[in-house]
Amino acid sequence: VAIDARADGTFAMDYYLGGEGHADAVEVTLQDAQGKTVGEPVSVPVTNGRVTAKISAPKLWTAETPALYTAAVQLKQGATVLHEMKQRFGFRTIEIRRGEGLFVNGQHVLLKGVCHHVAWPTLGRSSSDRIAQLDVGLMQDMNMNAVRMSHYPPDEKFLDLCDEKGLYVLDELTGWQHKYDTDVGRQHVKEMISRDVNHPSIIIWDNGN
Repeated sequence: VAIDARADGTFAMDYYLGGEGHADAVEVTLQDAQGKTVGEPVSVPVTNGRVTAKISAPKLWTAETPALYTAAVQLKQGATVLHEMKQRFGFRTIEIRRGEGLFVNGQHVLLKGVCHHVAWPTLGRSSSDRIAQLDVGLMQDMNMNAVRMSHYPPDEKFLDLCDEKGLYVLDELTGWQHKYDTDVGRQHVKEMISRDVNHPSIIIWDNGN
């Protein structure tokens, strides 16, 4: 699923099926951070490919207020649930205004952060959940609000922590001085966005260094 949730409470989710079998509907229930249902469940015919909804006065995701929601998605045949999954997301709107800068939910934001490499003195390029926690914690201890993934997408745990703790992320493909504009490059862009699209912490996609 690919979720686009905006600051005004609008929710749109595209879904991609790996074979729906006998399913006839996709149903989505939105939940807040405490697991409480928000609004009414929305059901659409399985052939639609998209679910839309709107809630009033959502808690907004920012680096200072990293409010998270969950979309509980069910593939159904009548009343029977054939498959289900949950996906976290956040309500926020990102804008780049010409001559003004970056705005998150209508508020002007200055990015103060670092470029991040997956590297550790004793483990080299290996990583772990603990190392990701230490890195995110160090950045926030230094009063930073942003991190650039130089020059490759991080493991998903790192992005989960950025969602939870509140760090703006520039997700990036590797490369040196040039963008990827080849068949392989386009596939890499597709794979990065497909994997990471639902992280509210990601505000910019970088194609190349």
